[in-house]
Amino acid sequence: MRLNSLSMKNFKKYRGAVRVEFQDGLTGILGGNGSGKSTIVEAIAWALYGSRASTVRRDFIKNSRASERDDLEVTLSLQHDGKEMTVLRAMRGKGMAPEARLRIDGELVASGTREVDARLSEILQISFADFMKTFYARQKDLDNLIRDRGSEKREYLLTLLGLDEVRDGALEEIRADLREAEGEVGRVEGALGEIGDVDLLLEEGERAVASAREELLEAKGREEEIATALEGRRQKLEGEAERRRARDALVGEVARLRADLASKEEAIASDDRRLSEIEEGRWRLFELEPKLTRLRELRLRLEGMEAKRPRHQALLGRRAQVGADLEGRGRLLSDSEARLARLRDESREHEAIRPQEEEYRRLLSELEGMEAKRDRFQELASLAGRERARKEAAEENLARVEEEIRGLSAAKLRIAEITPSLEIFRTLQEMVRRQEREGEKDRLLSGLRMRDQAVRSRIERLRAEVERIEGEVTRLGDLEEREADLVKKGEVIGRLLAGAEEELVGLKFGLEVARRELREAEAQRSRIEALGEESLCPTCERPLAEQRPFLQEKYRAAASGAKERISTLEGLKGDLLARVEEGRRSMERTRRELSRIAELKAERGGLLAERRSLLAQGQELSREAEEIEAEIGSIGPVDYDPDRLSLLEAEVSSLLPLVQEEQQLSVRIEALPKKRSEEEVAREALATSIARVASLAEEMEVLGYSEEERLRARERIGSLREVHRRFSALAERIREIPAVEAAADGLRSEVRRLRDELKGVDGEMEALGFDPAEYEGLIGEARSLAGAETAANEIRLALAAEGEVSRHRGEAAAAASRLRGEVARAEEGIVALAFSEEAYREARSSLEEASRWLEAARKEASAGMVRLGLAEGNLERLRGEAARRRELEARAAALRRRVQVVETTRVLVNRFLDAILVRMRREIAESAGRILQEVTGKYGRISIDEEFNILVEDEGEFYPISRYSGGEIDMIAVSVRIAISERLMRFSSNGPGYSFLILDEVFGSQDVEHRESMINMLRSLDDRFPQIFAISHIGEVQGQFDNSILVVEDEDGSSRIEVEMR
Repeated sequence: MRLNSLSMKNFKKYRGAVRVEFQDGLTGILGGNGSGKSTIVEAIAWALYGSRASTVRRDFIKNSRASERDDLEVTLSLQHDGKEMTVLRAMRGKGMAPEARLRIDGELVASGTREVDARLSEILQISFADFMKTFYARQKDLDNLIRDRGSEKREYLLTLLGLDEVRDGALEEIRADLREAEGEVGRVEGALGEIGDVDLLLEEGERAVASAREELLEAKGREEEIATALEGRRQKLEGEAERRRARDALVGEVARLRADLASKEEAIASDDRRLSEIEEGRWRLFELEPKLTRLRELRLRLEGMEAKRPRHQALLGRRAQVGADLEGRGRLLSDSEARLARLRDESREHEAIRPQEEEYRRLLSELEGMEAKRDRFQELASLAGRERARKEAAEENLARVEEEIRGLSAAKLRIAEITPSLEIFRTLQEMVRRQEREGEKDRLLSGLRMRDQAVRSRIERLRAEVERIEGEVTRLGDLEEREADLVKKGEVIGRLLAGAEEELVGLKFGLEVARRELREAEAQRSRIEALGEESLCPTCERPLAEQRPFLQEKYRAAASGAKERISTLEGLKGDLLARVEEGRRSMERTRRELSRIAELKAERGGLLAERRSLLAQGQELSREAEEIEAEIGSIGPVDYDPDRLSLLEAEVSSLLPLVQEEQQLSVRIEALPKKRSEEEVAREALATSIARVASLAEEMEVLGYSEEERLRARERIGSLREVHRRFSALAERIREIPAVEAAADGLRSEVRRLRDELKGVDGEMEALGFDPAEYEGLIGEARSLAGAETAANEIRLALAAEGEVSRHRGEAAAAASRLRGEVARAEEGIVALAFSEEAYREARSSLEEASRWLEAARKEASAGMVRLGLAEGNLERLRGEAARRRELEARAAALRRRVQVVETTRVLVNRFLDAILVRMRREIAESAGRILQEVTGKYGRISIDEEFNILVEDEGEFYPISRYSGGEIDMIAVSVRIAISERLMRFSSNGPGYSFLILDEVFGSQDVEHRESMINMLRSLDDRFPQIFAISHIGEVQGQFDNSILVVEDEDGSSRIEVEMR
């Protein structure tokens, strides 16, 4: 990645449009404090990362002196992977509407903030935080490397390398997993405590189930004996009922036979009416015979014409097709002849413009020769222009060098005047550094005290939460006692519900018996009323006579009594059903309360587990508070006086201008011998340029090139170009003449053939002799006579059915005679059954008595089943509790193993990070040593110990950096910081690679000698970083960079940029 240019408009300090061209080499970004030097870096980051690169509200990004309508705009151009990328970000108008565009090699590839962010993220593959840590180094970074304690250096390196986020994220996930696992262990253990020992209860439940099963088997045996006796009495009653049903069936059969007899007599009358209608149809058929004869004649005539009609239709179609083809070929022939005439005219025009085409080709050939001379002439003119520019630059450079030599001679006199103030400045500077270190310790101590207060506050909150949980557990009360009461209540409700259900079974049986009596009484009453006084009694088989009213009253009274019993039993059944339903609701409420008790027990277990987890967290926080107190103690006393520091800084600032002036002058006078050599080189370069300019002018004259002749030739070619295009087009078109002539001849032959064919079709149609008008007339007359044919066919069908109707009438008469005999036989069968109503009632009473015995036995068996169901339900519940206990025990063991795994993972993560940091520490030290060797030529090895102190080898021994001079310490720190940036750039093979580096205020308060050494060091890194940018507020270093970007703050507070290149 290489920076090309940056354009800003109304961005922070910069009002209006500002543009910066970035060059290779060492570039200084210079200006006073607060002038906007670092804003250039912020603009680069904002262009690449948008809002992620800004720490202020977007309203403050825009220059405060710009109007509401003015746009904010930043455009960054850079090289990446051999392609030129241009990023534009802007905020438009009063509403600050965001806009973003990304171009690669001039082609727009993304627009809109989201799309541009996504595409840049895909291309750069580095986050904003990593970008700033990699390419941007501040003075604070150097201070952290030099002055911090070991633990602070370790944290700083972790942050700089991005490992702090990895560590914090991993440890936070581990702590969350640990808290979750420990909380789950507590909840499982609480649930196990709630379940208790269920093995003893299981044994008691199994004995209760076995006893209930024995009692149920005895009740089932008694029920089977009674059911066998009941079955015999039921069979006897069914025999009586079968005779009763047979009698009732014969009565119904007699009624059915009488109805069939009436139906047959009606069918005989209907057949007589149809025979009369058939006789009338014979006369109507005789009247229709003349119309039918004419219809047959018409159909014979139409059959003869139908044979000719298809051929006539085919000839009509063929004539239409031949006529259409003839018309189409005629049009094509006319078009071909017209086109042939046009092509012959164009051929004559082609021959007329041939001389102008030959002139055009000749001028093109001459122009090619002129263009070759023109290229050489322009090359010589360009060389001459560049050479004249070199001559002017050489003259300016010579004048500049002479002026600098005069200034350096005057600088020697000024150095002697200000040298005594340097020692005082160094002493005060060391005192300031000591106070700054003590101030850093004071800030660290304040931070630890705030952490201690926060930890203790969390401990108090945890204690309050533990007290709340204990209150919740107390509020739940004795759940076991409530559960036992509910179990007993459920058993009582179950017994009551079983008794009610047994009573309901008896009521249902009584209702069934009463409804059967009601149906029988009503059936008997209806039968007596249907028979009449002359009929036989269905019971005694004697004539009813005067007994009919008494029998009717008897069956009416029996039906009324059955209805009263049904009404009474229905009322009792409704009351009993309501009691059963209420019992079931009570049982359901009891089950729900038991389920709620189980939920509350699980909730109590969870609360107790959460309490244990909170207590464990409290212990961890207590340990953390103890560690903070120990760290506060390790810091020791702090000797920090802000007022004293301010006084020292004021004294240093008062001497700083003299020190800076001495440093600048010292650097400048060292360049005096170099400037005298530059003067001699400038004079030689000027003489060489003068001779080269004269030589190029002579060569241009010898070439003999004339621009006027070339322009005249181009103008004539331009005037003939249209003639050339017309000539080429005509040449292409006249090649078509032979093909068009052949096509016209073929069309003429085709037209003659089609005319002959049309004459042949007309002759064949005339010879066929088919008249379409006559054909349509015959068709119409045949349709008008079709109705008579239809009526005749209907009459013939009726005549054909005469025999069937006569046969059907004979069959109906025979069937009526047969039905009269069957009615007589059915009435004899009713008398032969000898059914007795009294015997039927005795059999029914006997069955009801046996049914009552069976119901009693069934009640006893049902009660046994209820007892067995309750016992089995309790046993199943206990087995579920036992299975749940085994499941919880297995789960608790698995969770304890998980806690061990998480603890081991935490240890491994810490060890892994330590191993990574050791490797990074070694690689950074090796890279920093190579850089230091390159820039100093003296120190070649650097080591970073376990406390993260920087050690430098000198004559075979490693020494702490405090042993070295201030300038050497700064170079060591910069070497380490650059090595870290190199390491960050190598983190990803697809990453940005070496490109540029920005150093912010790395000169600090160095003297001239150390500052010069630092600049030389940075300049020597150009093979590692093609572009190095050094930000500084020290104006005296301006002339020491390859390029300088001067940031100047105007009186209104806005900044502007002046670029100086060497």
